[in-house]
Amino acid sequence: MTVLGHTGCVVLYCVLGLVMPRLLRGEFTLAFVREDSLLICLCSQDLVACSVINSSECYCDDRPLFTLEQAHGPGTVYYKRLTVWYTSSLNVARLLNNSEIRHLALFKCDSTVDELLPFDHFSVRRLERLSVSFPLRRSGQSQDVVLGRDMGAPYHEEARIAIIHRAVLAGNTGFKAYTVRTEVDSKGMVSFPNIFMSHEGLPEMTSMFVTFVY
Repeated sequence: MTVLGHTGCVVLYCVLGLVMPRLLRGEFTLAFVREDSLLICLCSQDLVACSVINSSECYCDDRPLFTLEQAHGPGTVYYKRLTVWYTSSLNVARLLNNSEIRHLALFKCDSTVDELLPFDHFSVRRLERLSVSFPLRRSGQSQDVVLGRDMGAPYHEEARIAIIHRAVLAGNTGFKAYTVRTEVDSKGMVSFPNIFMSHEGLPEMTSMFVTFVY
């Protein structure tokens, strides 16, 4: 107290009061995607799916929808783990397309019929684990899959990308996944001409694992 003085201590406590909550948070990253809004939150702990987001547990940033990338443009979302609550499948696909996420959990937070997406699929780079849940449905449908297990794909040694069909977001039936290993040409293109896959940020390679989720 004698070193900082009373005023200095007050300022220090104020700064710590603002900074420490943000430092302590971030264990749980959540994106809440709706038809007219996008909320990105860092929370101190996991939340019950589709529940009220408490400001005492989470620091949230309300982002304008125009920040979402177009369906066939380069992605800007990078997370090791990301949980997504959504009521708009279209905006989820726009948010996640060409993103880079290792563990992705999707929760549909309404029971309405999804809007028809203007495209059939979206891609997520380096995806290792995918879970999809529909907690508001009577059956509480949920499914979890480790991608590439059928091919024995080593997660940290090989380039990989997941192609996720729009039907997965609707959840009408359980989804399936299969993985193939494909060659990459000198321009970074793979042998799927009708599928756009950005390879930016992936290591230099001559082949990669592609997992189709449908």
